[in-house]
Amino acid sequence: MTSQICARCDKPTHEPIVVAIEHSASAGGRTAYACPSCAPSFPKQRDPIAEIAAMRRARQQGWIR
Repeated sequence: MTSQICARCDKPTHEPIVVAIEHSASAGGRTAYACPSCAPSFPKQRDPIAEIAAMRRARQQGWIR
């Protein structure tokens, strides 16, 4: 993988870890990278597709309307 800039410390890293995928309606999204030492400080990202699937299953089971 190519070198990326850490989103936390702004230093280049040769071992980038994806910490966020940002979506935008008006423009393309972007991927935020962090170095291995800063990556644990980022919150875990929620998966919107998994949340939609869980909501659909809950509706099918009658748990929510």
